[in-house]
Amino acid sequence: MDLDWRHLPPLSALRAFEATARLSGFSAAARALNVTPAAVAQQVRALESDMGVKLVRREGRGIILTDAGHHLAAPLREAFAMVANGIEDVRQREATRGIRATTTTFIVDAVILPKLSDFWRAHPDIQVSFVPGACLSPVDFDGFDLGIRVGAPTDWPAFQCEPLLECDTIFVAAPELAASGTPQGIPWILGPHEPFDEVCLAAAGLDVSQITRRDIGERSLEIEAAKRGIGAIVATEIVVRRELADGSLVQLNLECARRNTYQVILPNGPIRPAVRLFVDWLRQTLAQPPAT
Repeated sequence: MDLDWRHLPPLSALRAFEATARLSGFSAAARALNVTPAAVAQQVRALESDMGVKLVRREGRGIILTDAGHHLAAPLREAFAMVANGIEDVRQREATRGIRATTTTFIVDAVILPKLSDFWRAHPDIQVSFVPGACLSPVDFDGFDLGIRVGAPTDWPAFQCEPLLECDTIFVAAPELAASGTPQGIPWILGPHEPFDEVCLAAAGLDVSQITRRDIGERSLEIEAAKRGIGAIVATEIVVRRELADGSLVQLNLECARRNTYQVILPNGPIRPAVRLFVDWLRQTLAQPPAT
């Protein structure tokens, strides 16, 4: 049955009467609703006036329900209990629902996964899953709770953006490849449409039109391909920090003044407590200095 709210009494009056009937008095109902007894009595009288029937009557120093009051109290109690249970069910479901994050290709493997066990030790009931993708791919909040991208807040004007980490753009290659020639002369792993990387190479002084390009297709394979000497790559410092430390990659003698800011992107409106907890943990994790 469709509800016609125009013919229903105000919810505040129904709530005041339900509490009065359940707790057998205006004073007890007022304490439960955190209002004054006079306010409860006024709401009950307004409900009686709206319905044209007496619902309570005084008896001694208290009140009792009339037959009409008894007839209304039972379904109201059941209805409010159903509402309360429904709200609690939604809260519990949202509290335990896993977090899905869309991220840049390498940040998960380089920074988040090595630390994720720390998050789960502190919050074992919060599941987190990641879907890596290109830096410039859009964030679809129908399928994700948050996104991690490189850029400025103006790149995502419709959403909330919070900075996570700022780091340098660097140029790296396997040691053997780096020693085999000049940065202009060695091959570079570049797809056909890599405008960010091309801008960085040009800013570092290379003639992009003359470099040897090697397109391996899947961007997520670039670091591994670079380690195997297939070509040099443009990278944010944080995602190759581990490879620089173990010597599988070395930094080339090129400089790019462009700094990169990783942003966490959130939908407008309320943020689930579990998501906020994870974002705060993520910010602390990314802010930690590299291990020495």
